[in-house]
Amino acid sequence: MKKPPNYKYKIKEKDIQRTIKDYLQVRENQGKLMFIRNNSGAMPIKGQNGKMRYIKFGKKGSADILVWTQEGYVDCCRCIALECKSATGKQSPEQKEWQGKFEKLGGEYYIVRSVEEVMKIVDN
Repeated sequence: MKKPPNYKYKIKEKDIQRTIKDYLQVRENQGKLMFIRNNSGAMPIKGQNGKMRYIKFGKKGSADILVWTQEGYVDCCRCIALECKSATGKQSPEQKEWQGKFEKLGGEYYIVRSVEEVMKIVDN
């Protein structure tokens, strides 16, 4: 009997992100935090003149998920930005720039590759 080839299952960024969103939704339902999935990009639409144009949304380089929680804070909330990446994913220059601006204002920025990492961050 032939052995099956060795396959390495690579988890896609969208699957990591979906799992993280599911977890955050549970925590939001418990009243522990609020979050949004921060989409950015552009979508083509046909204008009135029949020509294609693009509607832009979100800020280029902004994090995938934004989280707000008050646990451990008295007079303010904790602002967390989560950039979801696969095992080999890397930040773009725009993402690094956005991270710097966010952290300069006191926000916490994390590159996350699993829901377990997010659990440690938000439940800290």
